[in-house]
Amino acid sequence: MPGEDKETLPTRSVTPQADTTRENPSRRGVLKSAGYHLHVILFAAMVLISTLPILLLGGWMKHSAMELEIASVTDKHLLIARNLSRTLSRYVGDVKEGFRTAVETGATQDSPPGMSRLLLSLGLDHVCIIDGEGNIVRSLIAEADFAPQRPPGAKIMPELRMIARNAGTDVIVTNLYRDADVSRFFLIQALDNNRFAVGSLGVDYIRTVQRAIAFGERGHSMIVDATGRVVAHPNPAWEKNAQDASKLSVVGAMMRGSTGVAQFYSPPMQADMIAGYTTVPETGWGVMVPQPMEELRERAADSQTLALSLSAAGILIAAMISWWLAKILARPIISIEKAADAVASGSMDTRVETLPKHSPRELHRLARNFDAMVDELQRREDNLRIAMHQAESANRAKTDFLANMSHELRTPLNGILGFADILRQQMFGPVGAPRYVDYSHEIHKAGSHLLEVINDILDMAKVEANELNLQEGNVDLGDVVQSCQRLTEERAKEGNVTLRADIAHDLPLIHADRRMVTQILLNLVSNAIKFTPDSGTVTVTVALDEVGACAIRVADTGIGIEPEHLALIMKPFYQVETVMQRKYEGTGLGLPLVKAMAEIQGATLSIDSHVGSGTTATVLFPPEAVMTRQEAMITQQEAGAAAD
Repeated sequence: MPGEDKETLPTRSVTPQADTTRENPSRRGVLKSAGYHLHVILFAAMVLISTLPILLLGGWMKHSAMELEIASVTDKHLLIARNLSRTLSRYVGDVKEGFRTAVETGATQDSPPGMSRLLLSLGLDHVCIIDGEGNIVRSLIAEADFAPQRPPGAKIMPELRMIARNAGTDVIVTNLYRDADVSRFFLIQALDNNRFAVGSLGVDYIRTVQRAIAFGERGHSMIVDATGRVVAHPNPAWEKNAQDASKLSVVGAMMRGSTGVAQFYSPPMQADMIAGYTTVPETGWGVMVPQPMEELRERAADSQTLALSLSAAGILIAAMISWWLAKILARPIISIEKAADAVASGSMDTRVETLPKHSPRELHRLARNFDAMVDELQRREDNLRIAMHQAESANRAKTDFLANMSHELRTPLNGILGFADILRQQMFGPVGAPRYVDYSHEIHKAGSHLLEVINDILDMAKVEANELNLQEGNVDLGDVVQSCQRLTEERAKEGNVTLRADIAHDLPLIHADRRMVTQILLNLVSNAIKFTPDSGTVTVTVALDEVGACAIRVADTGIGIEPEHLALIMKPFYQVETVMQRKYEGTGLGLPLVKAMAEIQGATLSIDSHVGSGTTATVLFPPEAVMTRQEAMITQQEAGAAAD
């Protein structure tokens, strides 16, 4: 159902106002007492600059030196950690590829010569294929090539089988397992017929790589698995027991896949540490390169002597420039401050006094810009005052016009409609010529339309003024639909449009304003009939949705609305067609009024339309506005009891 379709303010010159600053000495006294004079503040600042560096600059320089050391850790330690991560990543890739190749070639036949030695060189000490019952079907490392390790025990077999089921065809590297003082990882790959391949990977290579990194007195590297258990560490006890280090903040960060630099306390080293850390993407292993903070502090302590020397030089320089700078800066700023104080007091004709020639250029520009700003503020204040006066006048005129129109137009229109109806029905006898009866029909029709337009305009004015008053009660939508159907069926017949109603059985009541609900439905149905061509259909549906909200839908088979017009038809007086092209009469207030009346009752209006196939308007009342007839009866009885 389609919707219906700057002024420049005059300026004037304003006479400069009197200097109210002089007339309000108490205000200036308050402003002056709000703080110290600028030259006092500048002098005190210079004194502080002369004395505080002795106490502060040394500590600041030491802190800066420490920051440089930390920055060095960020650059160096993090680089080492990333290189170590790349080394392990390549190693894991080689192990996976070797394992995958061994499984592919040995799953159905004996492994080729040299495969066992390749797997052993990669650190795999046992590779086998296991069936669904947990039995070893085939060992892929020849026993002649090594002293075979025991295959995975029954204790962890169910866990490995579960991992294989979830792994698909990918090769999965498990977390660290510890069995009989031996730490190892397992490689798992799912095969067909409920079989899977398992490889036992030792940690010798990983520990060799970890031990290759050492610097300073106690700088080292550390490698943990994805759960935070230690794989390689300088402390033999932590390494032997596969210590759980997940409670360390830096290990927790690695477990989350983070990369960066962090400080933490290391229990095995019994020292505060700083470390660059990262992860191995393929396995989630954590790699960090820590160093005691004490070593960084020792290197930073040498900067203290330099800090003291710079502090002494700062005292001398600050003493030389303090008085001169205070004099140069204070006078122009004080002049601008006085002018700003006067403007703030209401004296818009105040300007900054002429500044000394030796004042900084920026302060001269600031003074000129301040004067220009005051001129612009004065002009805008005058324009705003004029605009506000014009807006107030226009609003009063609008209010007066609507009030007069309410009486001056509706009253005579009601009379015209009444007399036209008398002539149309020939209540006092037949009219001489039958054409007069037709004319009376046209008079009544045109008057009714004009009265509807006036009522819509007045209702929209009430919406804009927030003067719509709710008179809520329990509304039977079935009665409302039947009433609207009776009121619009004649208009539907004139347009050869079929009007249907589909109301759910035992429909509950809604708590709403019956007059507004009726007006909403009348507007939607009238709009649908208006824009539905000959032999079309308009269907009114009322039903509850899945969440208990009550939906009133008016669907037509009319002309539809272009997508770009859907948002615009909710604007008052908007019409899709231009005035010269209009085929359908109306003011464009129907849908905006429906939307406003729905929203004031907590409901929503939505429009779904397709050009050439029709439009569906839906007013949805929330579940809290819906009540069963039994609930409504109980509420009415309680209200009656309270009234008694």
